[in-house]
Amino acid sequence: MPQSQRCFQVTLKGCAMGNVVSSIVLTSLAAVGAENVVLATFDGAAGTTRMWKEQNDPVMGGKSSGTFTAGSGTAIFDGIVEDVPFLRAPGFIKASTTDSEPFPDISLCGNIELEVRSREDFAGYRFSFGTAKAPGGKFFASGYKSNFAAPPLGNFGMVSIPIKNFTDFWDDATGDPIKTCLENSIYCPDQKTLANLQTMSIWAEGVKGKVHLEVKSIQASGCTAPALQAGSAGRLCPAILNAAKACSAKNISDVQFEPVCITREINAEIQQRRCMKGQSGPYYQDSQGVFRCACCGAPLWKPSLQFDQLPADKWPWPSFHSPPINGTDGLPNVCHRGPGYGITNRNATVDLGLGVEGEVGCARCGAHLGDFFNTQDLGVDHYCINGVCMVPPDGKLGDVCTPTEDSGSMSVVV
Repeated sequence: MPQSQRCFQVTLKGCAMGNVVSSIVLTSLAAVGAENVVLATFDGAAGTTRMWKEQNDPVMGGKSSGTFTAGSGTAIFDGIVEDVPFLRAPGFIKASTTDSEPFPDISLCGNIELEVRSREDFAGYRFSFGTAKAPGGKFFASGYKSNFAAPPLGNFGMVSIPIKNFTDFWDDATGDPIKTCLENSIYCPDQKTLANLQTMSIWAEGVKGKVHLEVKSIQASGCTAPALQAGSAGRLCPAILNAAKACSAKNISDVQFEPVCITREINAEIQQRRCMKGQSGPYYQDSQGVFRCACCGAPLWKPSLQFDQLPADKWPWPSFHSPPINGTDGLPNVCHRGPGYGITNRNATVDLGLGVEGEVGCARCGAHLGDFFNTQDLGVDHYCINGVCMVPPDGKLGDVCTPTEDSGSMSVVV
């Protein structure tokens, strides 16, 4: 067993299906909870859509030129890198953020990721952030920079750059690193910069040739719980609805939906539910699509990445790990509203943030979803969700996870 995992017996109480005793393997929070913080998108979403400006090489009559345009969810970085006549070496073009909106804290993240596609076979792409200057560094070199290679020509892909690959000691003539973070930690991104990047830039530099790079998103990945929590904590979560008829979905026929997910008259489901296709038990294999809120259809979790798919006899209800899928505002579609919310307090309330234990609900419509646990006896980084409150993968709005017919093999106490 890898050292990052630990095996123990847990009794899960107050969850979607009552009490279950299981022997399970859970990854430590630092590993399971490692996920992403969105830095920039190009879809108009509040909080992640930023202002960008393209700059051509101004040095000694540089001939490189380019454009940076955004629309329909994608930005296009287009142009050509030419030799600087005086230097007889390639110059650069770059696109940088120019707005003054603060960036989220990524000091507990491990990588910068860009979802990009290159239409030209160009080998001089670089990414930079911040304004730091290295001790003894070049005059025009500021910020932390790293090279990156685009995915195979013509294909969108996720490029992941470890933060330890960035250095602020780089050559302002070529863009190449002079000393790296791995060689000397004084050139590594510092905490002040990672707490607020201030600016980001995409470069085409040091290599002569045509440039065409399409960019869908920029994010930090490998982030642990405090970094994720900071993104959503403090926003206002909607009040839980008073009746199922207030939901966008008007055709939910399951009799448990309203008392479990809206009025909270039933604290937990009284039977197991099947949410994905499979050969046995309520959960067997991943399906296409995502889990969504049964009340409004907001996407919540990805079955292939976040569903804790232990054998059905060990884990007889939907369980997930952090973080939920983000909405168009760049924040998670799940609110953490604290223990007991929806039973006594049903008003709009402040989001406590990812990683905080207690009740969780839909950030779009306010419907109750389940509970979040983060202890060894109740599960580490464990979203315990009522199946009747979710649309299953590939389901239509109005569908919910359906009751499992054969529950005789389940060791469930209700």
